[in-house]
Amino acid sequence: MKKTVIIFSILLGACSPQPEGDLVAEAFGNKLYSAEIAKVVGDDLTFEDSVFITKEYINVWLSKQVLLNKADEVLTAAEKDKSKALEQYRLDLLTYEVLNKLANQQLDTSVDEEELQEYYDNNSDEFELSQNILKIIFYKIPKSTKDANMLWSSFKAGDESVTGMLKDLAKENGNYYDDDQSWVYFDDILKEIPINTYNQEHYLNNNKYIQLDDGDMVYFIKILDFKIRSTTSPFSMERSNIRDILVMKRQQKLVRSIETKLLDEAYSKKQIRTF
Repeated sequence: MKKTVIIFSILLGACSPQPEGDLVAEAFGNKLYSAEIAKVVGDDLTFEDSVFITKEYINVWLSKQVLLNKADEVLTAAEKDKSKALEQYRLDLLTYEVLNKLANQQLDTSVDEEELQEYYDNNSDEFELSQNILKIIFYKIPKSTKDANMLWSSFKAGDESVTGMLKDLAKENGNYYDDDQSWVYFDDILKEIPINTYNQEHYLNNNKYIQLDDGDMVYFIKILDFKIRSTTSPFSMERSNIRDILVMKRQQKLVRSIETKLLDEAYSKKQIRTF
């Protein structure tokens, strides 16, 4: 009961005579106060999430105190001295930061289409689909639409003259998607269209034109193309990823070049030497 009251005190920002807030936990002489926990509990969280984070923070803090106390008992003075490791970590961070800053100042981030396509062609094994994808168009219109059956017949027959009418109906009363060039994930389509299937691959292989009822509305759907998971992802979906890869490789090459150049300059100016 006491623990619950403390958690409520933290979440509700109860006043405390001490600036650090109420004492929440204590371990081996170390104390945890509510003000410290309040810093990590965001205002935009739900009450349940806030309670969970508060409990977790207290449990992690207590666990760490127990382990640190055991470290004092078990580890030698040399084993507890991490000053050299911390200094090495600081130096590694500084060299990483300076090399990346210098590289980014010189980095050319433009990548032409030929480079992108060449990388894709030579490294297609890197681009395996983890999900099923498809090209699709659909129109969601009222069932009560005049001549709905005729519109469906024309749509299914590939008559593009009804496209404008379907689009207008969907704009006014429902929803539509008519980007016939872009690949989309089937899982994302299932969030928009109430397709019931336990086997996406079977569904894609056996359906092209689909009429699907949804209450007072009806979907006219056409699957234009599809690719199954574990096959090669199309270039258009990987274009942005490939650009990032190529720019990263350029940056890595620049980092190595800059490091070598700085070393050579220091040698030539006799700022460094070996014995």
